[in-house]
Amino acid sequence: MFDIVKDIDQWGKGSLFKYGFLQSLVIMLIFLLCAWLCKRAINRWIRKKEIVNAKFVMRIVKITLYTIAIYGCLSLLTPFESVLGKIWGSAGIIAVVLGLAAQESMGNFVNGLLITTFKPFKIGDLVKVNNGEYEGYVVDISLRDTVIRTYENTKVIIPNSTMNKAVLENVSLTNHTKGNFLSLDIAYESDLDKAMNIMKEEIIRHPAYVDPRTEEDMRNHVEPVIVRLTSFNDSSLTLRATVYSRDNSEGFAMLSDLRIAIKKRFDQEGIEFPYPHRTITYKE
Repeated sequence: MFDIVKDIDQWGKGSLFKYGFLQSLVIMLIFLLCAWLCKRAINRWIRKKEIVNAKFVMRIVKITLYTIAIYGCLSLLTPFESVLGKIWGSAGIIAVVLGLAAQESMGNFVNGLLITTFKPFKIGDLVKVNNGEYEGYVVDISLRDTVIRTYENTKVIIPNSTMNKAVLENVSLTNHTKGNFLSLDIAYESDLDKAMNIMKEEIIRHPAYVDPRTEEDMRNHVEPVIVRLTSFNDSSLTLRATVYSRDNSEGFAMLSDLRIAIKKRFDQEGIEFPYPHRTITYKE
């Protein structure tokens, strides 16, 4: 039995395999097993540390580990020894050629690394790209692109080079509060002070409203909600208040609730919303 195993191991030794068939096969399996174990260990460490953009980092780790393992496996094959040596010798030329041939892809890859390193956003963040040209939640950051899920549940795939150069607003990077503008127009004939007080009362009453005041503001008796007159229009006055919520989704729902509640209060208190009037004069 031992002789049979030895004969099998000697098959291809020198001409095809560097150490013999069975020895080379075992070493290849060890290379791949080590790469797999290292990948699992790094993956557990990344999850434990809760590193942002973990999926992107794991892709880089996986590619690196298996590239090393495959290189180790190929080095055990005699025909590839000379080829690998030549590849290392001309690595600089190959890098230049690949860089020119895949300039855009390499640019996206490098920008992906920059995004992961400097962390302007991470998976799960709500972002606005180029002043709202694209808006949604980041669902994936790959080697080539960033995927954003819009409010319509569609996915926008943006190259990393574009994301890295874009004007980006990260809505999720807030200090646990999100400011939302509530703007309403009232007629010139309406009671301005009463309208402003109604807006304050309804905003403070809403359960999703977050008081943004600091302890110092409270000691100085700063009002929790400030309503301002922002413009005189052709047939209306524009009132605006900044309403704070915990996040963007709560703020969107709260603004809708407040518009309904304030409309009902305005109707009860005789505050009119302006609408176009047209006076027609007939000549006799």
